Parts: sequence; C-alpha cells; structure tokens
Amino acid sequence: MESGFTVSLWPLTMAAATLSLALALGLSVALMATGNGQLQQQVANSKQSHLWLDCSCLHLNERNATQWGRLAINASQALGAKNNCLMVFIAGMDDELVAFRLEQLQLRPGCLDSVDVFPFLREPVIENATLAADTFCQHSRNRSATPIYSAGRLLGLRLRFQQPPTDLANSSWNLTLNASYRFLKRENFRTDGRLVPHSFCDFYFFASLSGEEGSLGQGYFHSPQFPAHYPAHIKCAYKFIGRPDTHVELLFEELQLPPVVSGGCQLDALTLFDTESAHMSTVIDVLCSTRPTRRLVSSGPDLLLEFNASSNRTAKGFRGKYKFVSNEPGMPEATPPPPAVLEAASVAVMPEKLQQQQAVAAKANGLPTDAELSKPGRSFEQCKQTFDSRVNKSGTFDSNQLLLAKHALGGVLIGGSRVLQCRYEFEAQPPERIQIRFHDFNVPTEHENSTACQPGDALHVVTEVRGRYETQELLCGAFLPKPLMSNGARLQLQFVGKYPPAMTNKVQYYGFRAEYRFLTNFGIMSGVQQEDCSFVYNSSERISGLFHSPNFPGYYLENVVCNYYFYGASDERVVLHFTYFDVEGIGSCDHQTASDFIEFSNFMSTDRKFSRYCGRLPDFEMRSDGRFFRVTLHSNDRFVAIGFRALYTFEAIPVNNSIADLRDNASMQSFVSSALSLPATNLYKLIFYIMFMYI
Repeated sequence: MESGFTVSLWPLTMAAATLSLALALGLSVALMATGNGQLQQQVANSKQSHLWLDCSCLHLNERNATQWGRLAINASQALGAKNNCLMVFIAGMDDELVAFRLEQLQLRPGCLDSVDVFPFLREPVIENATLAADTFCQHSRNRSATPIYSAGRLLGLRLRFQQPPTDLANSSWNLTLNASYRFLKRENFRTDGRLVPHSFCDFYFFASLSGEEGSLGQGYFHSPQFPAHYPAHIKCAYKFIGRPDTHVELLFEELQLPPVVSGGCQLDALTLFDTESAHMSTVIDVLCSTRPTRRLVSSGPDLLLEFNASSNRTAKGFRGKYKFVSNEPGMPEATPPPPAVLEAASVAVMPEKLQQQQAVAAKANGLPTDAELSKPGRSFEQCKQTFDSRVNKSGTFDSNQLLLAKHALGGVLIGGSRVLQCRYEFEAQPPERIQIRFHDFNVPTEHENSTACQPGDALHVVTEVRGRYETQELLCGAFLPKPLMSNGARLQLQFVGKYPPAMTNKVQYYGFRAEYRFLTNFGIMSGVQQEDCSFVYNSSERISGLFHSPNFPGYYLENVVCNYYFYGASDERVVLHFTYFDVEGIGSCDHQTASDFIEFSNFMSTDRKFSRYCGRLPDFEMRSDGRFFRVTLHSNDRFVAIGFRALYTFEAIPVNNSIADLRDNASMQSFVSSALSLPATNLYKLIFYIMFMYI
C-alpha cells in the first residue's frame, strides 16, 4: 500500500511543481509587463528631456491697459517647483505686445539661481534649444526700470534653481523677484510705409498727390520688431519719395543701438542719404550712438535711410517720425546736386561739327527708331561692361554711368529724347551660375496705371541666338524685380533708356542698382550641399530651419532636379510646413501635362504613399513616417514659376508610435502583449491543461 501510495502521489507532486512553474511564469509575465512599461516611460522621459525641461508653469494674462500688472515670486513658491524649475508665461491678445519691467531681483551668488527672459515666443513652450534674450544669475537688488518688450503676444520667463534648500526655516535662501507688466497695442508700433514685396524690412514712403488736400504725408517708421530688439545681421532701406516742390523731415523719438567701444560708428549704424539712392557723396549724417534732437532735413524731395546691423549684438532700435513739407513760396526748388546728365542740355548750343559727330555715332549704334530699340544688342562699344568670375565673385553695377555727359552725348536723338543704352555681360566658370539681385529700380511703364514695359525704356534680359541678341524678358516699374539666375555660365542684360525720362510714377529716381554673384549653390543658403543641386539637413546640426527652391523668391531654373535630404535621430521624424508653393503644372502633374512637380518620399526611391504636387497651393504640412525624408524638385524646359519656401522641424516621435524603435525587445514585447491580452480565466485553463498533460 505504501508503494501504491507513493506511486499515486507522484503525479500530484509533478502537478504541484507544474503549478508552481505556471505561477512563476505568470509572475514573470507580470514583471516583464511592468518592466516594459517602465522602459517605455523612461524612453518617453528621455525624448522629452532632449526637447524641453519639464517645469512648473504659471500663466499671467491680467487685463488692464492703463495699470501695470504685478508678478511676485519668492522662495516658498520656488521650493516646490518641478525639477527645480519654474516657467512664467505672460500672454496678450493677437494684436498686442507685452511690456515687462523687472524691478527687484535677489538671487543666490555664484549663479545658483538664474532667470532667463524669452521675448520672441510664438507659443507657450520653451525648448532647450530656445535662446534667451537676457539672463540674470547674479545677486542683485534694484533693477533698471527699462522695460523688456516682446516681439509678439507672448513673453516667457524661466527660473532655475540649483541645489535648493529643503527647509526654508533653517536656510538663508531669500529668493525675490518683483516685476510688472502690461499689454500694448501692436498697431502703435506699425511702420506707415509700403513694404517692398519679398523683402524683410525695405519700405517706400510716398508723399500725397498734388490734388490731395491737407497733409502732404506724415507717419512713423521703426526698426524691425520694435520695441523688441531687432534681429542681428540685417539691412533695411527706408525710401522717402516726395513731390518736386517738397522736402523730407525726420525726427527720431528713440534711438538705441549697441554701444560704440571706440570713436566713430562701427557695425550697427543708420546712414542718411540726400537722394533716393545710396551715393557716398550725398550722405547727410551717420547715426550710431546718441539720439539726435534736431530734425534731419533733405535738400530735395527724396531721402534714403539705410539701417545696417552687422554685429552679433542687438538693441531696441529706433522709432522716428517723417513728414513731407512744402518748400516755402518764392524759394527755388531744392534738388540734389544734379548728375552730369543735366549737362546734356548744352547740346542745343553745341557747334555743328560736334552734332555731326554725334550723328555718325548714332548710325554706328544702329538704333535709329523705336522699332529697332525692341531688338537690343547691336554694337555699342561706348558702354559695355564685362564681369568675369575669375576676377571677382561678387560686386555691384548700376545705370549711373549712363548719366555721365559723354554717354548722353553719344546717344541717339529720337523724338526730343536722347537714347541711352549699355550692355552688361557676365561670364562664370562651370559649374557656377550668375545671380542678380536688385537694390534700386525705377524704369517707367507705358503709363501710370500700367505694368507693361516699353521696349525703348526698359532693362532687357537677352540671350544670343545665331549671332543676334533676342529679348527674353523686359523689366520695368517702380518695384524691385525678382532675382535673376542664369541657366548656364553666361548672362547678358541690356539697359535701354531715355533722357529726359518720361516718368509715369512719382518715384524720382531713374535707372537701377544691382548686385551680382557667381554661385554654385543655386542660391540655396541652408543645408550642406553634396553634389550639384542636392542638400542635406541633419538634426544633429540644426533641429529647424528654412529651405527653398533655387533662386527663391525669383524663378527657379529650367531642366533641373534638386534633392533635399532630411536625416533625423532614430526617435525623430521630419515635419515640413510650406509657407509658399507655386510650381508650374496642372492636374496630375505628369509628363502628359508637361508639368514641373515636387516629389515627397520616405525612401530614396519613389514612395507610392505620396502623389506629385504642382500648381499654386495654400499653406500645408508634410510629415515623414520615420527618421528619413526626401523632397525633390523636377523642372522641364517649358515654363517655370517662383517655386516654394518651407520650414523644416525635427520632432520626437510620440511614445505610442515608437514601439518599433525598441527592436532589441521586439520578441519580448510580442510575447508580453499576447499574454496580457488573455483573460485570467484563460490563463487558469492553460495552467490546468499543463497539469493534466503531466498527470
């Protein structure tokens, strides 16, 4: 019986062992699930910590337009802050700015406590990569009453505390921050001029027309982002265009530029010219330190104010008031020093022999009629300029030399006007291309309300065909033309003008001033160029930035393929926000419609997930599935358009979408997820089934 009892007990012993094994297995499954959850949480925290510091937050939006709101922070509030960090966001309405005044600040010495100020926020988020405009980290008592202004509706503060005491009663931590703030209407700081299209801070200011009653025109002008600090490394032009019987008066109400270390102006300065274009012989004044209390007055109807900010330091900038004022009755009209072209008036009394010489020159020029002027490019040795990239990679050129008397006298007399012309030839070394950017431009159109150009009074973009020059494009008007870029190693322009000009607008300047550059990067300044038109953007280099089509905001090139490659970290993806999109094409953007197009792909090869994009589209976003993304521009030899401009950002992939990133634990995750999906009753059935099999 003992023997039989022993035998009958063996299956039960094995069953108990099996039960213990199953229970242990269940416990390990639970532990694995718990460990996996902790691992995912750690991954989430790691990703988040790379982007921003998780802090306690305080939001202020007290509505009082006449009184200053109050902000007070002490050690007791800071003691319980998450991660020893406190963020404060002061938010106004969309049409408002924030004025913040730090009145009292007491911090521990040695920069154990610090306060960062962020006046350029677009949303209430301060990332680790966001640069502070001001940082305070030293023991201080009373601060200056000078306010700090935001560029938009938001202003942020970040307070960080290193090794804060755990018990305030037994410590000497006397943290104190007292400040005030209020909201200001943004329209009070608006520049009253007309912004030049596709420019950042170039403005025209026009006097009222002769028939208008009341003021001839007055208003305010400001530095970019005023009253907040202006951006570094910018150049702005404020052009005041008056009537012939007026002059311009400027009065600066505020002027704050970075302090000058030694005598004279250095990097950031305001230069006033007594004409509508920049000529060093007409400089009225150069301002860079103290605000002038006197009015600055032009001698003629036009005035140019150039603001150059070349340093890394910035300041509040300037606020000024302009006014067009009529000249006093009986006084001769004040005009800038006349260019030598006015000397051409003496042609009427020149000896007959000299006039005959001019007639011979006219015949040699081959421009006897307006009809012939529509085909520029005939021999004109008197004015021809050649620019070779082997000599200079960049420079400027303009039409001013045509205003010299010797060129005016060599022109052709047609209909009472003297014809002026000059050819500008640019020669690059492959693979260079030529880009032209205009700084000043005014050539009259056919009539005041027209945009059509007159072939005999325009800047011609020409190309040589079988020994003859054919016009590809005519440029005229009072606004700056878009940048030009050559398709190859040569580019030719020819200016054909008349003196005196038949002005059809109230801009007094006549002609153009431009900058040329020999480029190999297609005018794309961002990313790292690999070969030809291919650019790489790595999140390790920069997490956000801009990219655009070649020659933007001018027309992109014919027969070009440009690739933009984006590489993020293993836990990042790419977000593209297109702020401008105009690519020549219609319909499905395929070869049957002879369309240019943009191709998006998560791979080096074609991605069937995305269709081709072309035409003119409103703002839109694209997101990659993983760490890599490709954007490719394809253009043919038919037509071109302006192209595109977009903002790229590398962002962390949400944890719920990044399980595939944990490849080392892939098999374990599969087992855990399937095991946890079983109900408890099914788990018990599995245990008893194992026991039964052993029995």
